[in-house]
Amino acid sequence: MSRVLTIGHRGMGCSIPGTLALYPENALSSFREALRLGVQGVELDVFLSCNNELLVIHGHHAKASLCLTALRRDASSGAQRFGLEETVEKCDIRASDLLLRKPWRVLNQDESVESVLEKHRSDVDASFQSYMEKMDVWEGEYVPTLEQVFQEFGDKLIYNIELKGTRPEIGEHVLNLVERYPQIKVIISSLNWLPPELSPDSPYGEYDIERLPNGKVPADLLRPLINNRLGLPIGLLFNNERSDLPSIGRILECAKTFGAQWIIVAHDIWKSALPIVGCAKTGIETLHHLVSEMRSNGLKLMTYFLESQPDAPEDLRLHVEAGVDAICPNDIEVALDIIKKSCTSKN
Repeated sequence: MSRVLTIGHRGMGCSIPGTLALYPENALSSFREALRLGVQGVELDVFLSCNNELLVIHGHHAKASLCLTALRRDASSGAQRFGLEETVEKCDIRASDLLLRKPWRVLNQDESVESVLEKHRSDVDASFQSYMEKMDVWEGEYVPTLEQVFQEFGDKLIYNIELKGTRPEIGEHVLNLVERYPQIKVIISSLNWLPPELSPDSPYGEYDIERLPNGKVPADLLRPLINNRLGLPIGLLFNNERSDLPSIGRILECAKTFGAQWIIVAHDIWKSALPIVGCAKTGIETLHHLVSEMRSNGLKLMTYFLESQPDAPEDLRLHVEAGVDAICPNDIEVALDIIKKSCTSKN
């Protein structure tokens, strides 16, 4: 069995309230540290701005506001906050004017992990609001463009590029850029894709998730990349709105429609009451079953660890033992250590 790949979630993990990364998410510094520690790749979020820049940033809320992780560079005051209505796709601003905020955990380093997490959980909305009102900039670092990432790291990393937003032409822009860096390895993934129409003969037609695995999405960002000219592998991201999955047959049907090579699911799918539609497996057996089904159908499985809670070492270990092809964790050091120990024990 191949060694499980470690694809750092937004680099060294998420840095918003309730998370523990000590580097800003989706930042060059975060990717540098992840590479130094030994990850094989990084997951990064990419929007196509109104200026047609491929910005590496994760928006806030459904409208993808800039306000959570970025500040506007200002000649007089140094930095200004963004309003909730100022979104990544519509705001007329360049990457070079988008300053990165300090990570939430860095701003609370004088308190223990348990203490800051307890305060955050007691009032999540207030925690987010307080963070967005701060003006602390991360060592003058800016939101990078995708090209800046490629220029610095080249083929040293595998890139899981998650397409965000509502502009279907983003895929073509990514292809044009990747074409100039033929040595790099890329997976293009997204939550924003539309499944084929569900057959009226489906035995699971009463399940909403069977019809629309990710609910209503604003645009289909992966369809333009079917049979793309560079042969870049496509990853279908699941669990946009809920933690369960459609039936195995439906997953395979969607993968075939998009020519996907990767199925990417949330790490906690096996904790749902009915993890997979039409599957009697429950608990961790669900994950083992999913690995087996994907592998027998020529697909690879990646599990991503959510931002809503810190990674649990036991969860990371269970995923490695289940034999997933890749994990996308927030706690890079713990994940790498678990994989190393797993490989040592097998030898």
